[in-house]
Amino acid sequence: MKLFYSLLLGLLCISATAQHELTGTVKDSDQNAFPYANVLLYKMPDSTFYKATITDDAGRFEINVIDTGEYTLVSSFVGMIPLSRKLTIDKDLNITDLILQENTEQLEGVTVTARRPTIEKRPDRFIFNVENSSLSIGNTQDILKQTPGIFEMNGSYMVQNSPAVIYINNKRVYLTSDELNQLLTGYSADNIKSVEVITNPPARYDAEGAAVININTSKGISLGYKGSINGEYTIDRFAKYQIGTSQFYKNNWINVYFNYNYNPRKDFKLDESQIGFFNDNGSRNSRWFTDFEKETVSDAHNFNTLLDFTLNENNSLSINANLTVNQNQDIDTDVETFILPSGSFTFDGFNTDSDLTRNRNNGFANIGWLNTFNEGSGTLSLEANYIFTDRDQTQDLSSRFFDENGDTTGTNSFFTDALQDINIGTGKLDFSNTFGAYVVGAGLKYSDVNSTSELLFFDTNGGSGEFRDQLSDRFIYDENIYAAYLQLDRDWENWALSLGLRAEQTDVEGDSRSLGQVNTQEYFELFPNVSLTKQTDQNNLFTLSYKRSIERPRYESLNPFSYFINDNNVNTGNPNLQPAFTNKVNLNWTHKGQYIFDLYYTRTNDALAILPFQNNDNFTLNSQNANLDYELQYSLDFTTIQYLNQSWFLQAQSSLFYMENEFTAVQSGGVKQQLDVTGFYLNIFNRITLSKDRTFSVDVQAGYLTNYLSGSYEFKDQLTTSVGFYKSLWNNRAAVTLNFNDLFLSQNQPLVSRYLNQDNRFLALPETNTIALGFTYKFGNFRLSNRDVATPEDQERTGTRTSGF
Repeated sequence: MKLFYSLLLGLLCISATAQHELTGTVKDSDQNAFPYANVLLYKMPDSTFYKATITDDAGRFEINVIDTGEYTLVSSFVGMIPLSRKLTIDKDLNITDLILQENTEQLEGVTVTARRPTIEKRPDRFIFNVENSSLSIGNTQDILKQTPGIFEMNGSYMVQNSPAVIYINNKRVYLTSDELNQLLTGYSADNIKSVEVITNPPARYDAEGAAVININTSKGISLGYKGSINGEYTIDRFAKYQIGTSQFYKNNWINVYFNYNYNPRKDFKLDESQIGFFNDNGSRNSRWFTDFEKETVSDAHNFNTLLDFTLNENNSLSINANLTVNQNQDIDTDVETFILPSGSFTFDGFNTDSDLTRNRNNGFANIGWLNTFNEGSGTLSLEANYIFTDRDQTQDLSSRFFDENGDTTGTNSFFTDALQDINIGTGKLDFSNTFGAYVVGAGLKYSDVNSTSELLFFDTNGGSGEFRDQLSDRFIYDENIYAAYLQLDRDWENWALSLGLRAEQTDVEGDSRSLGQVNTQEYFELFPNVSLTKQTDQNNLFTLSYKRSIERPRYESLNPFSYFINDNNVNTGNPNLQPAFTNKVNLNWTHKGQYIFDLYYTRTNDALAILPFQNNDNFTLNSQNANLDYELQYSLDFTTIQYLNQSWFLQAQSSLFYMENEFTAVQSGGVKQQLDVTGFYLNIFNRITLSKDRTFSVDVQAGYLTNYLSGSYEFKDQLTTSVGFYKSLWNNRAAVTLNFNDLFLSQNQPLVSRYLNQDNRFLALPETNTIALGFTYKFGNFRLSNRDVATPEDQERTGTRTSGF
């Protein structure tokens, strides 16, 4: 570690000095100075964004350029025709007056056509640029669903058939799937600059996660105030709605963003499940059929704010905070189980009613300082985060057992009160600078997780609540991670190399009162990543990469508490879970910047999963958090986005894969069980413009997944479909959306776990066949777009480009 500190200190003391000064003046057609115009510099020949600024009150601008070469300078402003000029910069350069002309069509009230979304391919990722594009409608969750390379499964966002870790502005999001989706649905797509799908995350990112999705939000260039209000009304079995507002303000030293979203809703879900129990000799004992109905009433508020302070030319300070409050969430379940003994034609069974009430508050606060030096090619940043979650959950469950005549044969009831308090603190230092042809990055990070959980169990079957100490528990979990990394990147004319190494020391202690044991884990691991890229010609780009990553069991999974579906169906945590380690090799071929092929192999040892185990002696089903022996997959993926004509945007992605895993069948004699599937996934998204003024469009989406392996469950066929209409009103001041989802009632997947003496399956039927009506209204100086500029090739661009060299 001392060596690392010495190296980092040495890097901080080095800076390059070669630079050229580019200056100029922007004026209007009357030769008047044009203040606050956007001025951007793109490096040729691939139009890679280099730097940006705005003109001062006298219309002047200044950009410091380090790299000698060919560039394109672009100046723009709302209501004006963008102006571009090609430059060769090998010395100080002053540009003669740049004259912006009025866009008469725009001034006459014709809505300006939003620019096309683009894909920017880099060796370790591709970047889906959507800012001010035709996709900048709806919410951030919509953007993710439309991003090539991402598909959603059961609330998780998958990249190359594995769950990805979510970052926002390169800051990791420590939220559950439900909390994350609540945040994303309340955040307008209008505020998203780009989505980075990082298939080989460099060492600056946490070692956790084989892939990363980084959502970059917009930061206004233009000065002034703007805001919006939005709402959505959704109909299925129950109606639900959400309303929100976003506010922006920017001056010369501060950039302010604030968002509030209110989301009261009532949701319905139906599960149909079956369990086939066996006798010791392998014959069928009975089959249990369960109908599970759940109604959830929630009332959530979400607050999010971002403050950017410009301290001086080289220093900035940012503060970001989020708070989600969801009090008195009520989950009412009605579970009816019918038992059919083998050879019988009559049923007995039991009914279970459960009332679960949950109060939950969670949020985070982030403060970061950024220093730029070496004329912008070097950065030094310091960041601190605090994340908290506070949950209080009670469950009141009662069951009535009946015979084949429907007569009551017994009852059971209990009450539980579960409390959980989670606090996470992180501190991070990052350094990056250019040394000749090399880009060097280094950093340190410390994170601390503290979780305290308590479960109180009361037996209420006798009429009064009797505390049961043996079924109650208190679980304290502490996790400390110390990390350091080095990253080296080098570009040649047709080659690029990226090397990274991250070291992480993890100390874990889990203390369970009921189990009477303390689980301690201490381990030091190295996580290398490497990618080598070759551009064989103008149209073809090849990248070979390797990455090692870790998945640590989360505190919810380590918590040994039990959640009861009914008397014979329970979910439990496992405080003895071990971390999982993944090795991944990927070969990428990008053709003409539009067609992306990925061939990859992934193997995870001790993979984390939820395994359902049925006990054929006492007729129970226990879903346990567990470690698999291993999990692997071979996959071939294809992704493309393109314009078929001036009005038709197409995005398509597909994956052909083989999956295999192995685990211990604890209810089948402790033997090793190996499962495998071969599957195919296809998703096609179309946006078609229906009007000449491009204010009316329709989205058509269809996705199909044959099967998928998750633990011992095999997901069966799933077809997702949606049709959505978008109409811009009042010269782009307002917009109306109308979306129809799951048109054929085919989105629900059956899950089957069948091997040896295990035979259980269920079909989840949430509200997917929905109709949603949305509305957005913009006010203030809303025409000051977050980044209202055109790139040099916008007029001829087909929608994608390759860059990075």
